[in-house]
Amino acid sequence: MANILSKFQTMPYTHRLATPTDAKAIAPLMSAFAQERESIDPSMTIKPNYDFEQYVTHQLEKPLSFCWVLEHSNTIVGCLFIYFYDEAPPASLPDYLVQHHHVENPFQPRRVGSVLAMYVQPEHRQSEAIKLLANAAIQHAEEMKVTDIDLLIAEDQTGMQALLQRTGFKKAAVQFTRHYQIPTNTELPSLHPPHPELPEVKPITPNAIALRDPSTNELVRNPHGEPVFLIPLQNENGLLLNSDRLPIYPTPVRDPQKNDWVFNAAGELVVCPVLRDENGEIVEHEGIPQFCPPAYEVQAGAIRLKRDAQGNCVFCEVERNKDGKIVRSPDGMPVFKQPLLV
Repeated sequence: MANILSKFQTMPYTHRLATPTDAKAIAPLMSAFAQERESIDPSMTIKPNYDFEQYVTHQLEKPLSFCWVLEHSNTIVGCLFIYFYDEAPPASLPDYLVQHHHVENPFQPRRVGSVLAMYVQPEHRQSEAIKLLANAAIQHAEEMKVTDIDLLIAEDQTGMQALLQRTGFKKAAVQFTRHYQIPTNTELPSLHPPHPELPEVKPITPNAIALRDPSTNELVRNPHGEPVFLIPLQNENGLLLNSDRLPIYPTPVRDPQKNDWVFNAAGELVVCPVLRDENGEIVEHEGIPQFCPPAYEVQAGAIRLKRDAQGNCVFCEVERNKDGKIVRSPDGMPVFKQPLLV
């Protein structure tokens, strides 16, 4: 065992920002993290047959969610997820909701970097390796101009607590939990607040869906002040393209810095292009149409959407073999070319 540990200590560790293609490798780490959390906190129970790969992919695709991976001998052995949010109400929030926000929040709003999860395989839990992940997240949080970084550490993780204290973190609270086992046949009172009534808006075309801000339910408007709609895909004859008899809607692009919807020079919503195979057919994975994700680059230390010379968003190309067929991962996901974040 001593020789093994010595080998781990002498071989270098590296870290980098994760991409959606890393989801399969990160999923077992997130599963292990959840299992450790479940063993410590009886109120946290993992759902049966939960798809951690889908969860990781979803987190990686969020515009204000980032993951750094720790690599050893070109193998991912650790990860750290952090997401950012602003406790202040958005500028577009109606006045009556701003007042409601002020009534419910007695504290000054913060700009927060919240650590969703951090996990390193036990045999790789070297302090210097862990610092690589922690420092990367801290540096990015400082670039995002946060006022606070929040993270939850288990009581028995004394080594991690000591490491955080050495890097300037302070213990802010002690969490206690008490779990109740509710019989499955119990009638439960609702704990959901009533949803506000949404104003009706006439769709510009049949099957068009009005785009709303998920945090406020307000209609999203383009630079001209007009409501924005998601338009289902159509063929050259104007007929709807369907997947499992349902219309296919494109995925809108959001800015990774401001979390705003992205519009082109003409004021049109920018959406991800649908992925097509060598025969021009829409590519699906497990019944879900696939879209080309936006490409990113680093400018002045911040991650931004990559744009071409005309200012248009650039999207990742899919890997193809010599026959023009799309390269897929072992689980069937299309493999996209990811630009280097330099």
